[in-house]
Amino acid sequence: MQGQGTALVTGASRGLGRAISLELARRGYDVIACVRDLASANGLVEQAEHLSGTIRLQKLDMAALGEFRVPDNLRILINNAGYRGPYLPIEETSMDEWRRTFETNFFGLIDLTRRAIPALRNAGDGIICNIGSMGAYMPMPFYTTYRASKLALTAISEGLRIELAPFGIRVIEIPIGGVDTDMLRTSIANRPPEAIDYERYRPMAEQHAAMPAQIRSRVISADDAARNVVDQLEVAGPLKRACDPNAQIQLAELSTSTEESRAQALFARFGAAPA
Repeated sequence: MQGQGTALVTGASRGLGRAISLELARRGYDVIACVRDLASANGLVEQAEHLSGTIRLQKLDMAALGEFRVPDNLRILINNAGYRGPYLPIEETSMDEWRRTFETNFFGLIDLTRRAIPALRNAGDGIICNIGSMGAYMPMPFYTTYRASKLALTAISEGLRIELAPFGIRVIEIPIGGVDTDMLRTSIANRPPEAIDYERYRPMAEQHAAMPAQIRSRVISADDAARNVVDQLEVAGPLKRACDPNAQIQLAELSTSTEESRAQALFARFGAAPA
């Protein structure tokens, strides 16, 4: 795919967002790389100096968009920015933590998308790509705050896909299953959840094992995932697309299992029984 026009990527300072920004510029897009802290994106603009497209940094806090305006020639919106807080039991998760998670992962995303739709409609072939999480579809304990925000993202994607189709705007959701980023390295797959500090939840928290070797072996680099994401932008297909092997396998498993069967597997794993 050789790009033309402007692409906007949120959460572009590091990890997958940074890699997507560079891949889009490599293919000829003029990229607005949105970051909460400009200093955190050190070297990103310089990395794009010899690419076909360009990268320009834009300060943007997804929890407070203020007067931010999207460019009139916007063609692609990549909603990648996300926040994940501590892994806590629901009763121990403060309302401030719930609000902080949803301000970035839900309300901020909706606000930015609303502002982008008129420009994408004018482009005639605009694309909205929402980066989600496969964890949204598995009811793991102590993961509910982040998971709920990502399930909300799915609802947004589903609604937008139908509403915007008459205007030539395509909507894609790419749930991540295993990409080597800071979010994965600090995730529940690699450390005990904070719930372990609460005595009544400690036995369940102790059952959270490290990521199984088979799953870990399928984790891919952010650069490889970014290439797969950008490849999907011009390809017709279903709403949900995989950019990594774990997501590809897990999406297939979702189509052949039921919500109850997945819940029963987790009851067994954590030594619990449904009430």
